[in-house]
This record gives sequence, C-alpha cells and structure tokens, in this order.
Amino acid sequence: MKKNKFTFFVFFTIVLFSSTMLIKEVRATSTTIQKPTNGQQFNGLLNGDYITFKFIIIGSYESYKTYIDGQLDYSLHHVGVNIQYDAKNFIDRYGRGLHSFTVSVSVGGGPSPFSMNTRSVVMDSVSFTVDPPMCHFVGFGFDFYDEYSWPLRWRSNIEPFRDMLLSDRAKYIPGYFATHYDWKDDNVSSILDTLDTKEEQQDIVVVLFSAHGHAVGAPPDWDAWTHSHTTTWFHEWEWTPYFMGVAAIELKGWLSDLETDNLIYIMDSCHSEGFLYRGKELTNKKHLMVACEWDETSVHQVMGYDPSDSLVDRIDKMHSLFLRRMCIKFYNHYSDTDTAFDFAYNWIITNYPGWDQHPMDFNNLQTALYLCHQP
Repeated sequence: MKKNKFTFFVFFTIVLFSSTMLIKEVRATSTTIQKPTNGQQFNGLLNGDYITFKFIIIGSYESYKTYIDGQLDYSLHHVGVNIQYDAKNFIDRYGRGLHSFTVSVSVGGGPSPFSMNTRSVVMDSVSFTVDPPMCHFVGFGFDFYDEYSWPLRWRSNIEPFRDMLLSDRAKYIPGYFATHYDWKDDNVSSILDTLDTKEEQQDIVVVLFSAHGHAVGAPPDWDAWTHSHTTTWFHEWEWTPYFMGVAAIELKGWLSDLETDNLIYIMDSCHSEGFLYRGKELTNKKHLMVACEWDETSVHQVMGYDPSDSLVDRIDKMHSLFLRRMCIKFYNHYSDTDTAFDFAYNWIITNYPGWDQHPMDFNNLQTALYLCHQP
C-alpha cells in the first residue's frame, strides 16, 4: 500500500511539474516582427521592387494570422522566412501612407492532468510608411477619323506609350492610367480632375495629346491658333470650328492644379507651339514637348500598327515619327527625357528635312527624368 502511495505521489509530482512547465512554455510564446521595423519608411521603391516581411514565432502555437491595417492578409502565410510583397500590389490594395502590420498567434498547452486546456493569443505589431513616387499617365486621341483614313492612327501613338510605362522596363510604380478617344472638353477635364486626386508632388505625371490641331491666326494672338481637336477632317473635307476642340489656355487651366514637380507634357498635333507657350506658364517643374512650330504640321506615317503585336513592334509602328523615335530611346536605351527629345528632333530634321517639322521643348526639371530602366 505504501509503495502504491509513493508511486502515485511520484507520478502526480511529475505530471504536475510537466503541466507547470507546459503552461510556462505557453505563457512564454511570442511573435517577433523583424521586418518591417517600427517607423520604417518605404519611400524609394521603384517598379519591380518588393517590401519584405519577416517574423518569427517563439514557442508552440496552433495557428497564426497576419493583418495589415486591420485586414486579414492571406498573402503572408509563411513563418520565419522572408515574405516579399510586390510594391505595386501592396499599393493597389492598401494605398500609400502609414500602415500597421500585426501578427497574432493562437497557442495551446494540451491536456493537463485534469483535462484542462490553456490557450493564449500573443501579438506583435509595427507601423511603417509606404509612399514612393508613382507614375501616372493620361492619353487623349480620337478614333472616328481613323474609320475614314488610317486605322488606329491615334491608338498607335498613345497605347504603346502607355504600355511602355506599364511594362517591366518602367522605372516607376504605375498609378492612375487613363486613355480617351472621344474628344470633348468635359471628358478631358474630368479625366484630369481625377488625375489631380491621385498624384502627389513627388510623382511623375505624363500627359499625352495626339490628335489634330490647326491654326486660325498667327502670334502674338497665341490662343487663336493653339487649338487641337479630333474632327478636323470630319465630313466632306469640312473643317470643324476650333472651339469644338481644346485650346492651349484651357489645357493650361486644367493642369494648373496638379501638384507634381515631374510633369511630362507632350502635344503631338499640327501647329502645336502654342501649347508649349501656355505650358511654360505652369508653376510645376516640367518638361514640355510639342511636335512642331506654330506654322508647321506634325507628320505621321502609316506603319501597319497591330494592337496584338509585341510592345517592341508596336513602338516601331507608331504613326507619329516624333513619338516613335522618343519611345525607342526610352524603352530600348533607357534615356532621360532630354536625350530622347534631342534624339527625335535630330532624327527628323536630318532624315526628313523636306517635312519642315521642328519639334520644340522646354525643360526646368530639377533632375533628369528617366521613364524606363533596364529590367
């Protein structure tokens, strides 16, 4: 009898000790977020970069969950390893600004001698900021004219430029992108108003107009000849009045509220110098480019553009030689905007002097701006 009592005492002591140790282990369980660190700033991210999340769990656990800004995030499903979150996808989902990253863990001690379970939830959380420069693009053209002349004329200029900024060679994370092919003042202003809600001072904003333009006067009556529109050659060779289109002073007014100090503004239309003149009045840091002087035309070539072709082929088949040569420099040679413009200008006046087309630009950017980089 005494032996049995002693055996029971030893057994009970061992179980109690084990249970105590197990409970102690449960209470010691914790999570440690190693990346990102509290207060970390992700302000230099470029297209193709990743935000790395890494955390470890100490002790036993039954399950864990990760949250970003209070939302359960199933993308972060590994423990103790680096988890790379594509910066573009992160911004698309959570936006820019201050964020919180939290890990919660459910742990269990298992059955005690009295069939009792112990559970606890331990958490670790950090705050960090994601606010890198982003690239926004808006492009305007017109397709009605194409039905009677060159197929996809305006799309051949606008869509390759857009897709270049969405490609793996784009330097900056893409943000707000919009294209429009039905030229009306209210549509243009509405898109630019939306752009204004998306862009910030550090962002890169590319505004591209590729359509008709015509002169109804000469300088110094700057606004009389600075209209670009889409229905010039509309019906039986009739000229649509200039007031049906967009005037340089209107465009300058729509762009004046933008915060960006990295504005790339390109007007590919005939008689487009006036858009350069009005663009200089904007207070933003900017690089303005127009296809020709006030009394010149912007020459296009039919190039068999096919939307299903590769991006490289579509760039080579842009109808505007001015835009085509610039995009070749951006996409294939990773040039800055100055180099790309100079390349297009020199190529046109050297190879096609009979065109009498002289692109013009104005640049007061603080640093050289590269739209593409080597993937």
